[in-house]
Amino acid sequence: MKNLHWFVYKEDINNNKIKIYDIFSCIAFSDDIKKDYKKYKNNFELFSERVNIYLRYYFWSKCECEIILSNWPPSDSFEKEKIDIYDQVMLNWNVFIKYVWDNIK
Repeated sequence: MKNLHWFVYKEDINNNKIKIYDIFSCIAFSDDIKKDYKKYKNNFELFSERVNIYLRYYFWSKCECEIILSNWPPSDSFEKEKIDIYDQVMLNWNVFIKYVWDNIK
């Protein structure tokens, strides 16, 4: 989907850096959402559920989609948190799904 963009943080394992990643650059994810929009374009709730399923399938609990959050400067007393792309999108789920619904056309 060329007109949709949603940016998250993802590790670039080749350069050992955190980079900004557009989840809509995942062609399979974008195609699945487009297909379901055509099928559920009159039912926002069903479309929303389907998008959530695709987010979990493509971006949930996969090591290539996970980063570790820590404090700065690092300390052993701070509990580190592992988050994935799915978690990052879910932080703003209502905004995300409305954005997709309004702009997928």
